[in-house]
Amino acid sequence: MQPLSSDVDHLNWLTLAGINSFAGLDILDLGCGSGYVCHKAMMEGAGSAFGIDIVKPKGFTAESNWQFSELNLDEKKWDQSFNQTKFSLILAFDILEHVESPYLFLKACRNVMASNARLVITTPNLLSWERFYRPETWSGIQDPQHKVLFTMYSLKFLLSKVGLSVSLSKAPFRSLAFMGGFQPQIGGQLLCVATAKAF
Repeated sequence: MQPLSSDVDHLNWLTLAGINSFAGLDILDLGCGSGYVCHKAMMEGAGSAFGIDIVKPKGFTAESNWQFSELNLDEKKWDQSFNQTKFSLILAFDILEHVESPYLFLKACRNVMASNARLVITTPNLLSWERFYRPETWSGIQDPQHKVLFTMYSLKFLLSKVGLSVSLSKAPFRSLAFMGGFQPQIGGQLLCVATAKAF
């Protein structure tokens, strides 16, 4: 199975988030696209990998090494389809800006997180340099499917409201990567890793 450019981006985000191994993890990929990340996770020793999207991936078959469910993540109770299943790593790459209620979506994510689980989120950065430099053509507003946009502050606020604590937050400006952690947080994407607070 060959990765798409978006799959490569997602793997790069995981590396930036400090996640370099899938071994032993139970993974839920929300908006899994081609399913490549789930496939790769299982090849690298994940305990399980489950993908959700509104369209079945072209390469997915009954013989695939991962599981797939065709679900609309705007459904208020999508998390209940897992019964008591809990995941140790949940991926939500470029999904949050598309859902009708980010609050309900994140609450559902929290409901299917195991203890010590991590949720990795990317979403367009409302404080991106591109938005200020070319506001009329910025990709964050050009996509007609985008419903809600976030700053790092508003994303952290929302994550806190559903019982999640942010352990890592970045908005890297890629051409300034040489500056490491000292670069301004004005990149095009927000990257957050959140963990579950105790109820």
